[in-house]
Amino acid sequence: MTRTTTKKNKRTNALFYASWEGSLENVVTNQGVVTRRATLGKRLTFLDVVCVAEHDQQQRQQYYYLKVTEPNVTKRIRVGATVRFRGKEYDHDASGRRGERTKGVYVETEDVPELLDMAPASMVVNARKFLADLDGKNTSSSSLSGASSSSTPPNGTAAALISPSVCRTFILGAECNDPLCTKRHYANDDLLEAMQQSRVNASKRGKSYAAQTAYVEGEQEAHAKNKKNKAEAERLFATFLCETFPEAETFVDVAGGSGTLSYELNVEKWKNVILWEPRCVALTKIQAKIKNARRRALQSVDSRNSSSSSSSDSDRDSDSDNKHSYDDNNASSVQKWLRLENWMLVANEEEEERLKQHEKRVLAYTNLGDGKVDTPDYQSYYETKYDKNQELETFPKRAVKIPPILRDAKEEEEYALSTFEHVREEFWGVNERTRHKLESADVLVGLHSDQATESIVDAALELNKSFAVVPCCVFPTMFPERFTEDGGTVTTQKEFVDYLLRKDKDIKVTFLPFKGRNAVVYKI
Repeated sequence: MTRTTTKKNKRTNALFYASWEGSLENVVTNQGVVTRRATLGKRLTFLDVVCVAEHDQQQRQQYYYLKVTEPNVTKRIRVGATVRFRGKEYDHDASGRRGERTKGVYVETEDVPELLDMAPASMVVNARKFLADLDGKNTSSSSLSGASSSSTPPNGTAAALISPSVCRTFILGAECNDPLCTKRHYANDDLLEAMQQSRVNASKRGKSYAAQTAYVEGEQEAHAKNKKNKAEAERLFATFLCETFPEAETFVDVAGGSGTLSYELNVEKWKNVILWEPRCVALTKIQAKIKNARRRALQSVDSRNSSSSSSSDSDRDSDSDNKHSYDDNNASSVQKWLRLENWMLVANEEEEERLKQHEKRVLAYTNLGDGKVDTPDYQSYYETKYDKNQELETFPKRAVKIPPILRDAKEEEEYALSTFEHVREEFWGVNERTRHKLESADVLVGLHSDQATESIVDAALELNKSFAVVPCCVFPTMFPERFTEDGGTVTTQKEFVDYLLRKDKDIKVTFLPFKGRNAVVYKI
């Protein structure tokens, strides 16, 4: 492992001792490997740390359950990282039904544990490919595995990285296929039943809180039984957009993630789409749709050709001016193929960068990461990323070539008009770089677009454009300047929707028939 020593670490280490001056009663100081991390909000993080010591030529383990009330616990402190901590031991009632944390010492601290060593990348199951590339050969799962997934408790040195927590996959009754899983895969029936019930209760609490903080109209039920599954959100939102803005031809899908909404608008609804998203386009979710679209298009072309060859001479003469016309279904199939070719072109152009981004995400917070992974302050991030002299990075870089089978034999290569474009960067609203691109669109949209939601509304109002957003997360810490009518900070989705409605008297709100955050804030 690589030793990580920075000025920040040294300052943090000094705080351990400064905060405990006076009384040393029940003070615990030790170092070990993190086996579990749970972050509850900004100011509360729980860490399970196992310390291994030699005693009589045998390894002995001591578990510590840390309660850290400091808000700046870096994401580098993850499972597998080695940390030094200092805090006060406190009594904790471990007689609950779950009761799996009964072997260790409960410690509370206001100081961030000092990071001694980053987590080894070998503990990340998705990092195996990159490790194999670095080694120049394939690495078997067994060589990377730091834990056993057998039905009996592990022992020996491998047990140092085993958490007393039970694997979530095991709790759900399924088989854990992660060879590097550091959780327990064994539990008696009573404990397993209690943990399963605990998950059910937690789910109910989450739904209850969501219902209480959701924006609802009158007596509308927040989680009606007749609502569609959340997976249908993109399709339902796309239908709403086409019905609400029937004259719109070009939509800007901001923070569209994998592009599911863009796909629905572009391929299924035949709209021009600009996807504004910093991540690369991946076709994993629509591979089957691409295959089926090609098959249907080929069938329609064969049907047209066979019909043409079997017609009489008089029929051919009468239809000579309409050789490219066929029924709407066939035309739809071919057009869908061409639009999907556009998507494939974008994905192929971004493939190399997409793999780099994936590798960076997988190796982040490990000993092979670049160390620049923590989310910076929003304002500094804006100033760093926004460069007025840098052009927008857009894809595709070249035109979409029409497949030969869709052209007549005498025709030379043809290119289809691009109906899908990807702007691969963050959305910072209207500025000298983005104005022209945004003005070319008819409607700005965002489905659960997180931090970009208010920026979409502000950009549309500035450009006098229509918009529609489905607010979800609020990020009150990132946007403390948002206030309710009573002067309080906007912290819930209900307050956020009211905050957006106050921006313009013509802004309206309606609801989509899917579960979860389904309030649509829009302006025609």
